[in-house]
Amino acid sequence: MKEEKMFNKMKMFKRIALVIFYSLILTVNLRVYGNGLPDSIPLKVLILGNSITWHGAKPAVGWSGNWGMAATSVDKDFVHLLRSKIKTASPETEISWANIADSFERKFWKYEASDFKKFKAWNPDLIVLEIGENIDDTLAVKHLLGKHLDRFARELSGGKDIKICLVGSFWPNQHVDKIMMDASARNHWIYVDLQGLYKDRNKNTAIQQYQNQGVGMHPSDIGMENIANRIWNEIQHLFK
Repeated sequence: MKEEKMFNKMKMFKRIALVIFYSLILTVNLRVYGNGLPDSIPLKVLILGNSITWHGAKPAVGWSGNWGMAATSVDKDFVHLLRSKIKTASPETEISWANIADSFERKFWKYEASDFKKFKAWNPDLIVLEIGENIDDTLAVKHLLGKHLDRFARELSGGKDIKICLVGSFWPNQHVDKIMMDASARNHWIYVDLQGLYKDRNKNTAIQQYQNQGVGMHPSDIGMENIANRIWNEIQHLFK
């Protein structure tokens, strides 16, 4: 009788131990990628965008900076503001960025994969795509932007399970934003909505600071800050 009680107690202890064990596993894996793999803090963040991300000096249009167009200084563009937030949360994380307006954005349906080998070779853990402003709404539908975004993300990731963050258009671009939202939902990517910022042009654009309209349409310091904040609001959980 004593042996039977002892045996039952041992069975009960084993069950309790198993429950605790599996509970710990579930707790550890609460933060996961869309495909169910464990998440981790991104140690390499790649930001690919257009002139809002980076643009070299162009005196012909009155732009002398070497950072996100229309920001008054390098530390005021959204990339450097976002970089500061990321580095504060994760000092070990590296951040790199580039302008891909001509190599992808304006010709997304016929881009050359070879142009992006260096980004793939860098092995980023998180890719932020700030594109859309230079994509014609009609061409986005005609040339199936969503399909090419899927392909582009696969090529950049090199088959690895990484995070992708799509940033919607700063300038109104209805079809492009809808396609990006659908692609994000389909692939479990992060989507950042910038809609509404351009409506307050006197505040969020540099239209009053530059004679050239093309430059002035870009985000002002306040606009850049709002973009950085919106992106950070959607990705900050990755750095905790």
